This record gives sequence, C-alpha cells and structure tokens, in this order.
Amino acid sequence: MRKRSGRRIPAAVSLCLAGLLTGSLLTAAGPAGAAGTEASGYRAAATAAAADARTAGVLSRAERVAKVTGPGSTSATDSRWQVKATDLGIMWDNGSGEILTAFGDTYGNGWTGPGAAVGDPATLDWRCNVLGRSNDRELADGMTLTSMPSDRNNHAKQLLSCKRQDGDEVTTIPTAGISVGKRQYMHYMSVNRWGRPGEWFTNYAGIAWSDDNGENWVRDADARWQNTGAWDNKFQMAAFVRQGGHVYMYGTPNGRFGDVHLARVPAGELLEPGAYRYWDGSAWVTDQNAAAPVAQAPVSEVSVQYSRYLGQFVMMYLDEPQGAVVMRTSPSPTGPWSAKQTVASGADFPKLYGAFVHPWSADSNSPYLYFTMSQWDPYNVYLMRVRLTGGGQFGGSPADFDGDGTDDIVTFTQNDAAEAYAATSRGDSFNTGGKWHDHFAPAGETPLTGDFTGDGKDDAVTFTHGEAADVYVGESSGTGFGTGAKWHDHFAPGRETPAVGDFDGDGTDDIVTFTHDDAADVYVSLSTGENFGPGEKWHDDFAGWGRFPAVGDVDGDGRDDLIAFTRGEEADVYVALSDGDGFGTPYKAHDFFAYGAESPRVGDVDGDGDDDIVTFVQGGTDAVYVARSDGENFGAAGKWHERFSLDGEFPYVGDYDGDGDDDIVTFTHDSSNDVYVALSDGGTAFTGSRVWHDFFGLAGETSL
Repeated sequence: MRKRSGRRIPAAVSLCLAGLLTGSLLTAAGPAGAAGTEASGYRAAATAAAADARTAGVLSRAERVAKVTGPGSTSATDSRWQVKATDLGIMWDNGSGEILTAFGDTYGNGWTGPGAAVGDPATLDWRCNVLGRSNDRELADGMTLTSMPSDRNNHAKQLLSCKRQDGDEVTTIPTAGISVGKRQYMHYMSVNRWGRPGEWFTNYAGIAWSDDNGENWVRDADARWQNTGAWDNKFQMAAFVRQGGHVYMYGTPNGRFGDVHLARVPAGELLEPGAYRYWDGSAWVTDQNAAAPVAQAPVSEVSVQYSRYLGQFVMMYLDEPQGAVVMRTSPSPTGPWSAKQTVASGADFPKLYGAFVHPWSADSNSPYLYFTMSQWDPYNVYLMRVRLTGGGQFGGSPADFDGDGTDDIVTFTQNDAAEAYAATSRGDSFNTGGKWHDHFAPAGETPLTGDFTGDGKDDAVTFTHGEAADVYVGESSGTGFGTGAKWHDHFAPGRETPAVGDFDGDGTDDIVTFTHDDAADVYVSLSTGENFGPGEKWHDDFAGWGRFPAVGDVDGDGRDDLIAFTRGEEADVYVALSDGDGFGTPYKAHDFFAYGAESPRVGDVDGDGDDDIVTFVQGGTDAVYVARSDGENFGAAGKWHERFSLDGEFPYVGDYDGDGDDDIVTFTHDSSNDVYVALSDGGTAFTGSRVWHDFFGLAGETSL
C-alpha cells in the first residue's frame, strides 16, 4: 500500500446527539484496560460543552428563500394555474426525477384574504386540494413548479373529491405522500368540521393512489383509518418515510395537540391496513391502539425525512402553543428523538404552520435543509431553509491529487453545473486552484477521493445511490480529473454510507459501504486498478443506527480497518481490524471519545504509521482533542488545540505540509469562504491557526 501517515481519513456520517443512540450493538467487549478511562479532563470538558442548546442540529434560525404559491411567487401560480392562495406544500420524490407537491384548500382570483375561504363566493374558485410538479434542484433561488394537473387551460384541478358539507365532510386535505415504483400514494384526512383554533375533527384518514404521475387519483375504499367516537384515533394525519423495504408512517390525531405514533408496512402493501404494524415502544404489533408515542405532544403537520448530511432522521412540525416550527432528530425511525429546537418562530413569521422537508434537500450533502412553510396571512406557501450544525457526514478522504506528498483540497459544487475545483498545497498555503472537472457528482450523489489506480495521485469518486447505485471514477492527471467512468454498477444503494480505504493492502484504494441500519452490514469492493470488483460482505454487525462509521489503519499493518464512534452519552469507540479479506470481531478501543455532537476524524497525527482519532468539539469551546493509537487501542484524550473549527465549519485531517504528520484543516463555508490550517508538531499539539486559502468551498458545496 502507498502508506504514509494520514492517508486513511474517515468518510463518516451522522451528527449524533447526546443520549440518543440506539441500534445494533457491537458484539465484543474490548481487551481489559482499553485505553481512555483516565481521560477525566476531556470527559469533564466534553460533557460541559455538550450541555448547550445544539441538541437538534440547528445552527441558525430559518430564512425565507422565495414564495412558492400566489402573487409574486417563483412560478406565478396565480396567473398560470389560478392558484392565488393555498397552503401546506407536502413534497415527495416521484421516482422519475420530479418532486410532487400537494397543497390543501386552494382559491382562485376571487380570493381576497387573509386566511382561507375569504373573498367573493362567485369567483373564489375553491378546490379542496391541488398538486404541483417540480424538477428544480437549484433551491437557493426558490423552487419552480413546472406543471400542475389541470382540468382546463391555466387552471389547476382538484385531485381528491370532497363533499364541502360542514358536519359531514367539509374538505379532504393531503397530509403526506410517497412513491413506490411508479405509483404515487397520497395520505389525506377527511375533515368533518373545524373547531376552535388548532382544533378540527376528522371522519377518517385514507390513502389515495395514482398511476399517471399524480394526474388522476383513486381514493382507496379499504386503505382507511376510521376515527373514533371520541375523535382520538392516533393516525389521522401522517408523514411517510421509506427505509429499506418498509414505509414508515408517523401519525397524529386530528388537530394540533397530539402525540406522534409510528407504524410501518412493507413498501408494496401500502393499501393493506392489515399489513401495518405499530410500534409499542419495544416491538411491532398488529394492534394500532397499542402504539406508544415516539414524540410527545403538542405536534401537528409533521414531516419526517432522513438527512444524509446529519446521518439522522429529521422530524419537523408546528408546536402550536409555542407558536414555532421545531425540529427533532433521531438515529433510527423508532427514536429516541432529540429535544426540540426552534427552526422558525411566529415572532419572525406570524401565523406560521405546516413545515414540510424537501426530500432532495434532505438527501443532499449540503448543510442547508430546505422546507415549505405556510403563513395564514397571506394564505400561501414559502420555501424556507435552515443551516445545520457541524461537519456533516464527511470525515474526509485521501486528497493528494498531484502526487507530491502533500494533501490538497477539493470542492464539488453539487448543483446543476456539478463542477469540481481543486487547490493544491504549497506546503505553507494552498494555491489559488482551478476547475478540475466540469461535470462530476451532481446533487444527491456522494463525492469522495482516493488513489484507485495506484499511481500515487488521488482520484475523484462519486456514488449515485438510488436504484442505479452506480459508482463513477474520474482519474487524476495531476492537473485535473479525467472523464467519469463507471467502475461499479451497483454499490451503496439508498441511504448507505460509502467510504474509501485500502482494505487489502495492495496499494490501491477500495470502496466500502455501511448499511447504517438494523442489519449494520459492511460491504467492500476491491479496486483492480481499472474498476471495482463485486461487492462482498466483510462484516455483518458494525456501525448500525446512529453510529459514526470511519476507516483508518489502526494497527499500522498497511490495511485499513473499521472504526465506529457511538458518540452521545456513551461515546465509545469500536474497531474491527482488516485481515485482507474481511473485518474481525469488533472490540472497544476507547471508552470515552467524541462525546455528544462532536465531529470525530481519523489520521496519523504523530507520524508513527498507526492512525489516531481526533475530535472537534465545536459549539462554544471549539477545542480539538486527540487520542493516539498504540497499534491496538487509543490512549487518553489530550487537548491539541484550544480553538479551531467553529460551529458550522467543516474540519478534516490531512498532511498539508508533507512532513509525515497529519494536520487539521477547516472550511468556514460562510460569507468569507476561508480555509484554515493548524499544523501538527508530531506528538503533542496542533500549532497556530491561519488562513491557507481566502476563498474556497462556498456554502452548500461539498469540500474535502
């Protein structure tokens, strides 16, 4: 292997939260006396630093991006489809390159507002629900709707019938949507009547389906959850999220003051109520009445998506008494869910409600999470965004693109242009940099780097995920990345977490993927120098829900091993060593490191050939701690820097001056777009902190 210190840095995922970790336990206890138990100073500092308000991963309050509906909207919905006023904006991926967006009660040119149903009855043009389609991936300037199912020119049609009779069925309102194959499913509620503010009463909740991309819908007569005489059925409003072979349905009762309960169903049986199983707090059961709350009241208009950036499930909803949209996170669909954190306040956006996460935004590598939000006055929908904390899922990857022995930096724009820019190291700063590829790793893909050809220069790799799950490599020439070539046609599908390392020690980097779920499987595909071989399972229980998976050569044998940081209150570190064709039994290599929401990384900071672990505290103290490897375990954590990588920045590890000891780098990803480096002294500290580049890695890009 082309082994030198710091070459094996983790491609890691998830911003796990204090006290929230569940999932597959690693099976073996570590050797007696696993290092780190004496690190009381770090333990005290870490627990104090994590006791702040960052529990849900929100760095700043939400900002308004653009208006989605009504006069002045990005798509001019009032003139194009007679949608002058509407609410909600529930989004899902149709599986064919579009986002479908369902809206609630909708009004035409006769609407005068504020609120619903205000205006001239003769021209109010009330439709109980409508739908929009969008293929817009550039959300920074708003979300453009390209079409709406219509019943005549320039007029969006009603999708689901409604009786419009108060006390019988006054309206039918969408609450969730999802696609399975080419079929679209929409969850809706049949509203019997409206009550006091924040209260309404439903007849039942149901699921409708469409086989023509939402143009026409069938309200399935069997797929229903009938309300009770006490109006307290737990599944009258819903959020859908797909994980593995199941669709998870988060349910709340009618109104805005209920708990959240959870059900799941095989993806192909969404219309079969008998196939649903309900989470009772410890098991999946057939009785929906036994469903236990997974999130406590008051919750309404709930939206749940898996955030690739956080490596967590994100729940967003209106807290009616607080008058705010809040967010919570969880490492698994069943929880536990974090404390809520305010995303948008009614003080800033009066009469707000109905926050729904954009699926493509959640499935991106960007720290910006986009969502729709309604305001009663004016009665319309806005695209919002919030910036999340921390360095996200990336722990870095090998980055010596010109083969000179010093690590460089790269940024992928991950937008429609999908450009890649690199800046090589001069040993004391980064060069200006330039475009190394004009179309690589578009939005939704995961870009990483590594030397897959064994020529000493690191290449670019991207994982498309999804049904195709292709892997493309752009080989480095030393001055640019070559044309992307498909090196694997099915690897890291869905929400798996890919990483790069040399697992067989042959001098060429390979790829690995963590399923990061109940199964906690790990698959490896070895490089031949020209492509990646078949994906093979190298471990069947490592880095499940909520854990931060990484790779590094812990024992210095030239083969990269697996590392998992549990974080949270537990903060253990597990290792599974590579033998060249599989990973061994996991053992605990440290019992307290990377606590709470800290950002762990891996690199050889002392130049001894064994990879060490590094954690960036962020969120206030901004200290950096290191626990060095002795070839088997990690020693006591020591503070190596007082203040480096502020909250919201992206820290990594690499040898930027070429002395054999890994250093630390951070991308600010803010208005300054600075890149700071602090160099390792080879054994005790990272020294200084100064700007090595004053404009690199813009906000929303993926930098490594």
